[in-house]
Amino acid sequence: MSVSEADTQNREKTARHRSSIRALAASLVDPGGRYAGPFETFILALVALSVASIVLEAIPNLPGWAVRTLWLGEVFVVAVFSLEYLLRLSVARQKIKFIVSFQGVVDLLSFAPFYLAAFDTRWLRLLRMLRLLRVLKLRTHILEETVTRRTSELAEKNGLLERAQAQLNAELDLARALQIAMLPATFPAAEGCAGAARMIPATTMGGDFYDFIPLTDGRIGLVIADVAGKGVPAAFFMAVARTSLRELARAHASPGACLAHANQELCAQNPLDLFVTVFYCIFDALTGMLRYANGGHNPPYLRHADGSVESLSGVGGLVLGAMREMEYPDHAVQLRPGDRLVLYTDGVTEAFNVANEAYGEQRLMAEIQGHPVGTAVSLVDGICHGVEEFAAGAPQSDDITLVVLDWRSGAAAAHA
Repeated sequence: MSVSEADTQNREKTARHRSSIRALAASLVDPGGRYAGPFETFILALVALSVASIVLEAIPNLPGWAVRTLWLGEVFVVAVFSLEYLLRLSVARQKIKFIVSFQGVVDLLSFAPFYLAAFDTRWLRLLRMLRLLRVLKLRTHILEETVTRRTSELAEKNGLLERAQAQLNAELDLARALQIAMLPATFPAAEGCAGAARMIPATTMGGDFYDFIPLTDGRIGLVIADVAGKGVPAAFFMAVARTSLRELARAHASPGACLAHANQELCAQNPLDLFVTVFYCIFDALTGMLRYANGGHNPPYLRHADGSVESLSGVGGLVLGAMREMEYPDHAVQLRPGDRLVLYTDGVTEAFNVANEAYGEQRLMAEIQGHPVGTAVSLVDGICHGVEEFAAGAPQSDDITLVVLDWRSGAAAAHA
């Protein structure tokens, strides 16, 4: 190896060594250094101990061992202060400016007289306690940076949550539209009768449902149901219950048998232990005969042509989905020309106003009785409007569902 190559390697080695020393010094004395905080605390602790040793030295007749201990402590303090001064000088960008600065002068005078042994300036170390203010300022700056960073991270996460919530709301709105689209929009065409229905969910998705099911020989199946609970679980159970009832209605001429088989199916596929109240009836549009069975639902109202209103009587059965092997008795009532059947869920009668007063059955009966003429659609509109006026802005507590059936005999319809 030539002399020039050896010199080059020595210079590179020296440069790497100096770079490592500067990196170590920066980590100890730079404001943002990795160990700057603990090192600053250590220096301040030495300042306090040094000042305390000066006070102890003023005590007369100290034992020899105490004097030696204080002197050794002073040697250690001076050594550390000297090292600290050199470290700060090594990382200073403008070294002359650092030397003549107030901090640089105080730091130098706090240990330099020890080497000169001319006069004692150790009391100047008290001025070094002023650096505590710089430490506090540094800690405050670090805290402010941390708060700013955390605030930015929180804002970013809030933005992600808002976007996720917006996407979820959009998907729920679509699900609600699909759920409503599942329900029949029109009443089956049948001579001498007409019908109308409406479902107003209390939340994004509802648990109520209704159905019109065309059957053989001019008969029509009418269903109104109310799933326990609200939201997505109730909506899914509602879809399962509606599908089951619709398929079984075409296989069973008896309303009670249809509900019994539907109950068995729902009990077999009910992991959330939900249940549904159901009123199911089969109406013969030719004769006006109405056969029905009740699975724990509110009995419908029947408004006669003479203006009187009665509740359909008859023993019902348990709600569907709660217990297997249940029976649902069949009942029958003969409608007369001009009679009107009103099916509803308890979201109507249990609508509350701002005074926490329920709409109740009496107001519903009065609303039904107060519409002697008009279509089934107009009665549905009238009841919904009456409930809305009564609530007067109070939040809707439950799904609201209505089904209205008007019947006139075939002869009366032909004459009209």
